[in-house]
Amino acid sequence: MGKLTCKEAEKMVMPYINYQLGEKELEAFLAHVNSCPECREELEIYYTVSVGLRQLDAGTGAFDITGALSDSLDLAWMKVRAVRLRKVICYAVNTLTVTGVLVMLFMQVRIWMQQGWF
Repeated sequence: MGKLTCKEAEKMVMPYINYQLGEKELEAFLAHVNSCPECREELEIYYTVSVGLRQLDAGTGAFDITGALSDSLDLAWMKVRAVRLRKVICYAVNTLTVTGVLVMLFMQVRIWMQQGWF
Protein backbone atom coordinates (compact mmCIF):
# COMPACT_ATOMS: atom_id res chain seq x y z
CA MET A 1 0.00 0.00 0.00
CA GLY A 2 1.52 3.32 -1.06
CA LYS A 3 0.94 6.85 0.10
CA LEU A 4 -2.53 7.58 1.37
CA THR A 5 -4.71 10.52 0.54
CA CYS A 6 -6.41 12.36 3.40
CA LYS A 7 -9.74 10.84 2.41
CA GLU A 8 -8.32 7.31 2.57
CA ALA A 9 -6.68 8.05 5.92
CA GLU A 10 -9.92 9.42 7.34
CA LYS A 11 -11.67 6.17 6.43
CA MET A 12 -9.01 4.27 8.39
CA VAL A 13 -9.34 6.24 11.65
CA MET A 14 -12.01 4.06 13.25
CA PRO A 15 -10.46 0.77 12.04
CA TYR A 16 -7.19 2.01 13.60
CA ILE A 17 -8.90 2.81 16.90
CA ASN A 18 -10.59 -0.61 16.86
CA TYR A 19 -7.36 -2.47 15.94
CA GLN A 20 -8.74 -3.61 12.58
CA LEU A 21 -5.96 -2.50 10.21
CA GLY A 22 -3.69 -4.98 8.48
CA GLU A 23 0.09 -4.63 8.56
CA LYS A 24 0.46 -2.66 5.33
CA GLU A 25 -2.59 -0.51 6.00
CA LEU A 26 -1.32 0.27 9.49
CA GLU A 27 2.09 1.34 8.23
CA ALA A 28 0.60 3.58 5.53
CA PHE A 29 -1.88 5.08 8.00
CA LEU A 30 0.79 5.83 10.60
CA ALA A 31 3.07 7.42 8.01
CA HIS A 32 0.23 9.62 6.76
CA VAL A 33 -0.92 10.67 10.24
CA ASN A 34 2.65 11.58 11.20
CA SER A 35 3.03 13.83 8.16
CA CYS A 36 -0.46 15.36 7.95
CA PRO A 37 -1.54 17.67 10.81
CA GLU A 38 -5.17 17.73 9.65
CA CYS A 39 -5.50 13.95 9.71
CA ARG A 40 -3.64 13.77 13.02
CA GLU A 41 -6.16 16.20 14.49
CA GLU A 42 -9.02 14.13 13.06
CA LEU A 43 -7.51 11.02 14.68
CA GLU A 44 -7.16 12.83 18.01
CA ILE A 45 -10.82 13.89 17.94
CA TYR A 46 -12.15 10.43 17.11
CA TYR A 47 -9.75 8.78 19.54
CA THR A 48 -10.73 11.13 22.36
CA VAL A 49 -14.44 10.50 21.82
CA SER A 50 -14.11 6.75 21.32
CA VAL A 51 -11.72 6.07 24.19
CA GLY A 52 -13.54 8.54 26.43
CA LEU A 53 -16.83 6.73 25.89
CA ARG A 54 -15.19 3.36 26.52
CA GLN A 55 -13.67 4.65 29.75
CA LEU A 56 -17.01 6.05 30.91
CA ASP A 57 -18.72 2.75 30.16
CA ALA A 58 -16.00 0.78 31.94
CA GLY A 59 -15.82 3.19 34.85
CA THR A 60 -12.05 3.54 34.66
CA GLY A 61 -10.42 6.69 35.96
CA ALA A 62 -7.61 7.07 33.41
CA PHE A 63 -8.33 10.37 31.72
CA ASP A 64 -5.03 11.05 29.93
CA ILE A 65 -6.50 10.33 26.53
CA THR A 66 -3.88 12.36 24.66
CA GLY A 67 -1.17 10.32 26.35
CA ALA A 68 -3.10 7.17 25.56
CA LEU A 69 -3.15 8.13 21.87
CA SER A 70 0.57 8.76 21.92
CA ASP A 71 1.14 5.37 23.56
CA SER A 72 -1.16 3.73 21.02
CA LEU A 73 0.77 5.25 18.12
CA ASP A 74 4.09 4.19 19.64
CA LEU A 75 2.84 0.63 20.07
CA ALA A 76 1.54 0.59 16.50
CA TRP A 77 4.96 1.68 15.18
CA MET A 78 6.59 -1.05 17.28
CA LYS A 79 4.22 -3.57 15.72
CA VAL A 80 5.15 -2.37 12.22
CA ARG A 81 8.87 -2.66 13.05
CA ALA A 82 8.38 -6.13 14.57
CA VAL A 83 6.62 -7.32 11.41
CA ARG A 84 9.46 -5.97 9.26
CA LEU A 85 12.05 -7.65 11.48
CA ARG A 86 10.17 -10.95 11.38
CA LYS A 87 10.13 -10.82 7.57
CA VAL A 88 13.87 -10.08 7.41
CA ILE A 89 14.61 -12.96 9.78
CA CYS A 90 12.44 -15.32 7.71
CA TYR A 91 14.23 -14.32 4.51
CA ALA A 92 17.62 -14.79 6.18
CA VAL A 93 16.73 -18.22 7.57
CA ASN A 94 15.32 -19.33 4.20
CA THR A 95 18.44 -18.11 2.40
CA LEU A 96 20.74 -19.89 4.83
CA THR A 97 18.70 -23.09 4.53
CA VAL A 98 18.84 -23.10 0.74
CA THR A 99 22.56 -22.30 0.81
CA GLY A 100 23.17 -25.16 3.25
CA VAL A 101 21.26 -27.63 1.10
CA LEU A 102 23.19 -26.55 -2.00
CA VAL A 103 26.54 -26.90 -0.22
CA MET A 104 25.59 -30.36 1.02
CA LEU A 105 24.51 -31.38 -2.48
CA PHE A 106 27.77 -30.08 -3.93
CA MET A 107 29.79 -32.00 -1.32
CA GLN A 108 27.82 -35.18 -2.01
CA VAL A 109 28.45 -34.87 -5.76
CA ARG A 110 32.20 -34.50 -5.02
CA ILE A 111 32.12 -37.66 -2.90
CA TRP A 112 30.32 -39.55 -5.67
CA MET A 113 32.86 -38.27 -8.22
CA GLN A 114 35.78 -39.44 -6.02
CA GLN A 115 34.19 -42.86 -5.72
CA GLY A 116 33.80 -43.06 -9.49
CA TRP A 117 30.05 -42.99 -9.66
CA PHE A 118 30.27 -40.16 -12.20
